[in-house]
Amino acid sequence: MKYAVIDVGSNSVRLMVSEELKTKYKKINTTRLAMGLSLTGQLDSGRMLATANAIEEYVKEAKFEQCDRIFVFATEAVRSADNKDEFIKLLSDKGICIDVVASQDEARLGFTGAYTDGVCCVLDIGGASTELAVGDNNGLIYAKSLPIGLVRIYDRCKENLQAVDEYVASVIREYGELPKFDNLLAIGGTASTFVAIKEKMKTYNSQIVDGYVLTKAVVDELTEQIHAMKIQDRLLLAGLEPKRADVIVGGGRLLSAIMSMLGRDYLIVRESDNQEGYLKCKMGI
Repeated sequence: MKYAVIDVGSNSVRLMVSEELKTKYKKINTTRLAMGLSLTGQLDSGRMLATANAIEEYVKEAKFEQCDRIFVFATEAVRSADNKDEFIKLLSDKGICIDVVASQDEARLGFTGAYTDGVCCVLDIGGASTELAVGDNNGLIYAKSLPIGLVRIYDRCKENLQAVDEYVASVIREYGELPKFDNLLAIGGTASTFVAIKEKMKTYNSQIVDGYVLTKAVVDELTEQIHAMKIQDRLLLAGLEPKRADVIVGGGRLLSAIMSMLGRDYLIVRESDNQEGYLKCKMGI
């Protein structure tokens, strides 16, 4: 059996094609769906259209790949938007049904996809929300999703570091005290982008990224370097996707702040994430 899982995120639309539950490949299209959401409470019409078109193209690719089942799910940007029904109808008119994942389930998906062994904490920084989940091979012990991410930070603070840090601190304190865990794992584009920049990847290499030990010191150093760079220079930086050039500083500050909150000076980056998690949940695994 072949499957396609399309993740409609706040920053990007991602396609995963899987055969017998083994990932064959992934693709990404950054449409920035959540841009402006934290200020207006609504999804921008142009970004909705661009995102819907990106989803449609991935559905066509999945059909070309002869996938037996195609799943499309959305997270915080769609979930929290006042005009989410408009976006859902836009897809429905294209013959596409989308599953809007509840906030309490989003952390579970990331954990299910990324979990390795022992007691793990999985961190997933997205465009509009960030999840922390702690569990073991028996399931979740703790899970919480908060409405903060790269795009929300940029909407509110741009790159004013004091404003960013104050905003981040005011939100992440709501995680409260987490259960004890052995390993901190990170999924999502923020952590993987810092690996790609550190390793100066001209072409993204998921085999290098998966399992990479990323230290807080490296995140802080690279965030400071990028913050000091003009946008045109960032566009030439190996490993930094051009469409992340404006939001990566806020992502770095958020990542660093959460690591500090958890008392960790390093984490392990995982490529297996909420797409694999969603498929496993749908298959009852």
